[in-house]
Amino acid sequence: MRALRVAYQRSRRYLRETRFLRYILAVLASTCVLLALLFAVLGPFAELIGGTAVGQLSGKDRADALNSIRQVVLAGFAGSAALVGLGFTIRTFFLSRRGQVTERYTKAIALLASEKLEERLGGLYALEHVMADSPQDHAAVLAIICAFVRARTSPATGRPRRSPRLGPIKRPPPPHGTQPLFDIDAAMTVLARRPIRPEPNRPDLRDVVLHGLSIRTYDFSETPRLTRMFLTWADLQRADLRGADLRGTILNSASLHLAILDGADLGPASLHGADLRGARLSRTNLAGAMLEGADLRGAIGLTAEQLSPALIDASTQLSPDLANDPWVVARLRDCEKYLASPARKPWGCPTATQRPTS
Repeated sequence: MRALRVAYQRSRRYLRETRFLRYILAVLASTCVLLALLFAVLGPFAELIGGTAVGQLSGKDRADALNSIRQVVLAGFAGSAALVGLGFTIRTFFLSRRGQVTERYTKAIALLASEKLEERLGGLYALEHVMADSPQDHAAVLAIICAFVRARTSPATGRPRRSPRLGPIKRPPPPHGTQPLFDIDAAMTVLARRPIRPEPNRPDLRDVVLHGLSIRTYDFSETPRLTRMFLTWADLQRADLRGADLRGTILNSASLHLAILDGADLGPASLHGADLRGARLSRTNLAGAMLEGADLRGAIGLTAEQLSPALIDASTQLSPDLANDPWVVARLRDCEKYLASPARKPWGCPTATQRPTS
């Protein structure tokens, strides 16, 4: 054991000595390279740049000309060195900033798993800051927040998925005043005010239960965006979505029973088989909205003019006064002709039907 210890100490001393020797050799080599470079710059290189014009001079004039050239060349090298140093400084700054963003991202995700409401809220708002500061993390943060909402609001797992064509399961409406949990409400608020950026994947909120969710335009500094989301099978009964931007969102078989959608933008949104019974639809934009199989009976504020640019079919359920309106009848005829056409396109819709003159 003593021999091994002695051998180990000798090896460490040898490594230290050789490391120091390598350091000295590196310094000497760098010095030699620098001296050679200076000699080349101050000697042959300056004369090469001066060319024949300097070569024809003699005496003091030649020396002054070469000194001027050397000063210009040295200034150029100094400027190049400064630019290289600036480049390394910028690179170091971005690497440091990226590391800080990654650290904030990791801590925020850890907070979402906390049992304390305050820590979960802190994690959500920290993720919002990461999404605002780092465009390259936008999609990942969006997916994390959507998964958080789904995990805390979706019904029990294990049940089979339902086809959107079958429509939503119609349950009794929740009592007045029902609202989502505080952290779920905060998560949906973060999603509604996310930065406007390209999103290759739709935010996935399928099968969530968001009774009484309130995303109203006058609660935000800008129009709340729930655009291009997956809200298939979502339970949004009594939700208050006044003025919200829902363009391109898939709400197939969603339950919007008694929801408030006044002034919301649903064009084009997919609402195949959605439950809109008793929903408030005053001034709601339905241009291009796909309402095949949707239940709009008892919808408040819905007019034939709003339905004239929407896609409806024979399975769309309307109140008797709307179903028998000549404008709606004409629209249904145009839509059925379009649906039977081989030229029909996904997310397509025929042009708006004009009001019948007679």
